[in-house]
Amino acid sequence: MNASATHLDVGREFVGEPYPLDEAEAHAYVAALERPAQRHPRPSIHGDIEAARKAGFRAPIAAGEQSYALVANFLVDLFGIAFLRGGKLEAVFVKPVFYGQRLTVHARVSARTESAAELEVWVENEDRERMLSGKATVPIAAHRPPS
Repeated sequence: MNASATHLDVGREFVGEPYPLDEAEAHAYVAALERPAQRHPRPSIHGDIEAARKAGFRAPIAAGEQSYALVANFLVDLFGIAFLRGGKLEAVFVKPVFYGQRLTVHARVSARTESAAELEVWVENEDRERMLSGKATVPIAAHRPPS
């Protein structure tokens, strides 16, 4: 995709492909996280229906890192190495994500200088509810003409 600096006008919006977050995908993500061994693992709101209900959710919820990772991957796809070398991402989780939802990442250029673009970023479910909301900064490389 790789958006160039010339296409970062204020108001420009980028939309990712819908991402189906099924239960197998969510469990694989959680299982891949490194964590210290626990003598007595506690039931998790991310995989145990009773633990989720006790915490006030109707069903287990996806780990917040999954939504955050979708946005980070989307920004890397758009801006490549520029985002990896100096980009920033801040986000808050607005609503829980349940397995089976389809998530779509959005980014809109909200401001721009010669050195960086500011973006509003968010993740929506299939009902267009915002699940994550935040902002990102992407550096714009200064190109010097050959001497």
